[in-house]
Amino acid sequence: MNQEVDLMGIVTAIAAVAGPLIAVWITRWSDNKKAIEARRMDIFRTLMRTRKLQVHYDHVGALNLIEIEFAKDAAVISAWKAYLNNLGERYPANASADDQSSFQHRRDALLTKLISEIAKVLRFKVEQLEILEGNYIPQGWHDEDWEQRLVRKSLVEVLGGRRPILIQAYHPNVGVGPYPPAPVADSSKQQETD
Repeated sequence: MNQEVDLMGIVTAIAAVAGPLIAVWITRWSDNKKAIEARRMDIFRTLMRTRKLQVHYDHVGALNLIEIEFAKDAAVISAWKAYLNNLGERYPANASADDQSSFQHRRDALLTKLISEIAKVLRFKVEQLEILEGNYIPQGWHDEDWEQRLVRKSLVEVLGGRRPILIQAYHPNVGVGPYPPAPVADSSKQQETD
């Protein structure tokens, strides 16, 4: 009986010490798994949000984290490498409109494949067609981006000495302004009333 009591006491003591340690280990393991899932979901959300703004800082940042966060997912890494290889190709500046459109379509298809592979890993159901055709970008953003590129390009040409700055003398037109001219008093009518 003494041995049974001693054995039961030892088991109870081990359980009293090991129980909280195991609970802490399970909690940390669960928290770590949730953190990994959250980082992966953040990459997915960012790529979905910026899929039509492929030069956006957040888009590039998310792409650079894929290698770390999805290192064990071969399909994601393969799609990521294919997309990065395409991003490394120069956009055909002097190509025809059809060639430029084909180039952009290929780039969009590779990004769609990458996002689709990430969605599969995250067990998120989204169709590739929804990824490719979805997303809203206001025309004003495109116009503003185009204008900023034009201004930057022109400034670089001026600063590089490839384009002059045209300076002309300014001759304001007298009487032309934001307000109409003052009324002119008719002197003949004024003399008749006197």
